[in-house]
Amino acid sequence: MNNRDAPSYYDYREKIDPNDNIEINVDSEVVVNSRTHIKIIFKAKQEYPVRTQFRFIIPYGWRAIDLQNDFCSVDSSVKGTVKLTNSQIELLYILKQPLNKGDFIEFNYNKSKTKHTASELAYFDKVICALDVKYLKDKLFTRIGKKEIKMVSEKASIFLVKLPTIYQGVPMDIQITALDKFGNRDHNFNGEIDIDGDNCLIFPKCAKIEEGYVKLEKTLTFKNISETETRIKKLLKENRGYGDFPVVKEILEKIGKLYVSSGEIKGNSNPIVWDDDYSKNLLQVYWGDTHIHTREFSDGIGTGRDGFHYAKNEILHDFAALGDHLNQRFNRWMEGRKAGLFPYTQQVWKSLVNLCKKFTDDSFSAIPAYEWSGRVIYAKSVLNLDCPYDMISDKVILFPLDSAENAPLVDYASKGGCYQDQLYKILKDVECAIISHTPISWSMGTSWSEVNNKYEKVVEIYSQHGSSEEYGGGYRPLITNRKGSSVQAALNKGFKLAFIGGGDDHYTHPGRPVKQYKLRKVASSLRYKPGIAGIFSDQLNSKSLIKSLNERKCYATTGERMWIKIKINSSLMGQETDVSEPPIIIITVCGTSQVESVELIKNGKKIAVRAPADDRIKFAYKDDELKSGEEAYYYIRVTQFDGERGWSSPIWVRANFN
Repeated sequence: MNNRDAPSYYDYREKIDPNDNIEINVDSEVVVNSRTHIKIIFKAKQEYPVRTQFRFIIPYGWRAIDLQNDFCSVDSSVKGTVKLTNSQIELLYILKQPLNKGDFIEFNYNKSKTKHTASELAYFDKVICALDVKYLKDKLFTRIGKKEIKMVSEKASIFLVKLPTIYQGVPMDIQITALDKFGNRDHNFNGEIDIDGDNCLIFPKCAKIEEGYVKLEKTLTFKNISETETRIKKLLKENRGYGDFPVVKEILEKIGKLYVSSGEIKGNSNPIVWDDDYSKNLLQVYWGDTHIHTREFSDGIGTGRDGFHYAKNEILHDFAALGDHLNQRFNRWMEGRKAGLFPYTQQVWKSLVNLCKKFTDDSFSAIPAYEWSGRVIYAKSVLNLDCPYDMISDKVILFPLDSAENAPLVDYASKGGCYQDQLYKILKDVECAIISHTPISWSMGTSWSEVNNKYEKVVEIYSQHGSSEEYGGGYRPLITNRKGSSVQAALNKGFKLAFIGGGDDHYTHPGRPVKQYKLRKVASSLRYKPGIAGIFSDQLNSKSLIKSLNERKCYATTGERMWIKIKINSSLMGQETDVSEPPIIIITVCGTSQVESVELIKNGKKIAVRAPADDRIKFAYKDDELKSGEEAYYYIRVTQFDGERGWSSPIWVRANFN
């Protein structure tokens, strides 16, 4: 690191002398989740006075430093005090006696190797161990020793199989990655795999994976199918007995999945669908995460390169956005940071935009974004304002790549940018998408009375924090829930909002296909598997994706690439329509595993439930309760037996029966 370019929020500067007597004993390549021992030995070549601080740093993402049962310890030839810091990955040793030439300090982490210490995540960039020192008179630490470590995956245990969601009438690509149980790509996996699939598809029967990945270009097609759609009368039938819900021929012919195996390692694809409503407009569903946090831009664990690389090359997202806090640079899973607020400079923002440019190509869109974290604490405690609200809002704001460098940076800890109306005023003529996240939360939630639906068309209904769909809903609840701030509460107040899933991913591994409780938690509020967004768009670029979000052409899941479709007459999710008779809602769903239930929600109330026999269903429901002159919104909630869930965006209906 060039110290002249060091960020102002760093509490250290590097001055590493290779002649210093520092030993950092840890392997240069470490397997995730391994029982790794770190030993750092410092032998003095000069005198260090009393109250000098030595700071030992372990890699980010590793098991937190703990002084219980000698998990972490410091030994020295002179007396000192061992002290924890505000960071989980730092430990201080403060001298009580002078450290003279020849004296030593030795730090041990997991010396007995009884704990799984290494991070479960194989970051793209190397992680570090380090040693810092600070004299009593110094304002900053000096980094005098550092060792880089490359994290590598365990052996593959699952296959991730990605298909385009909507068939476009031409041969499509198949992509497969070999992942370990933590969702890391196994770059050492090489070998033949077998491919099976539903009868409606034509596909290769085998493939060869190299370095944990294969792309089979233009090898997947549908067989010839009947153009006849199932009659509405048949779709309206209910199952009133004890048998399976009837499966119509159409969803066996027009929806297919692939199943991949190699010995004990297996995986199945997302569904690919032949759907004329979307394919005739050349629309595709693009999958990704709009809400990723990083260590260099705010308070995540990994780097921006980590986040984009994982999204693009390991989990096979189509897009991703770094939704970092515009003003926050510290959290307890980080090291070497000052506490306080440090707003983005134009230089920082430009570096983020340039990073997006490096990762963007025809197959992946890296979207410039930031999180505007409007909080009452900033208005009252930092700015000393007489804040009229008991909450404000956290929002992720996305910008098209080609114009992002000139985007306004609205500082939520400034008197000119701490309230929602100020944000809208600054961004009113700027091309962007504004997305409230975790609206039901007390600390991060949304004051809907201040939201301007003209500028804000989308809400993050689910993230690692949990579901904000309904108050007291019980499904993956947030740590805190505020009545009147749920997504349903907003819809019931007349807001027209589409849904997306997001990560709020502070691990910088967006969309990883494992449940959060299987990973070491860095914070109690980040408890669940990260969500993802499906966006309907005719092009894969940031400008088109943002346009589709603002047109409400999107839906949300808890991480699974499900197919969810809701239709009323010719209107699809996200749209408004007028009806001249009681509406018939047509629902088509295919999960990534067996579906437990498909629920139709009207104005916040569940009005129909269907339980498919397996992973897919198509049915219709006629709402005879809707009266002329009334308005309603309808959306679909899908729950799989593995606990994963998806939500369509609503359709809004105005009834005018003549």
